[in-house]
Amino acid sequence: MEFLPFIVIIVLFYFLLIRPQQKRAKQARELQLNLQPGDRVMLTSGLFGTVAEVEETTTNIKVEIADGVVIQVVRQAVAQKVTEAPADESDEGEANEVEASAEETSADADSVIVDLDKKD
Repeated sequence: MEFLPFIVIIVLFYFLLIRPQQKRAKQARELQLNLQPGDRVMLTSGLFGTVAEVEETTTNIKVEIADGVVIQVVRQAVAQKVTEAPADESDEGEANEVEASAEETSADADSVIVDLDKKD
């Protein structure tokens, strides 16, 4: 009877922590093994790109992150497949707001004069 709480805690840990983590690891492994050229992916570093080449003999893949820029990474660096373009490419309205804000800031900065030679 004294061991019953410990057994309950171990069972809870298994179902709440260990089992879901194993399931996520299995899904990540399947994703990385099933990569095909042309798949849009996000790397663990946050870079978005398109799989250009999958090397079957090694664990490496080549990912095109910009036109003509191809990097070689290990399959484990792929965090997820992406089904749509990243927000910065598809949301031009927000980019225009940022540019307008930057122009206002630079206009304000022009009116500020700082005398660096002045000593207090």
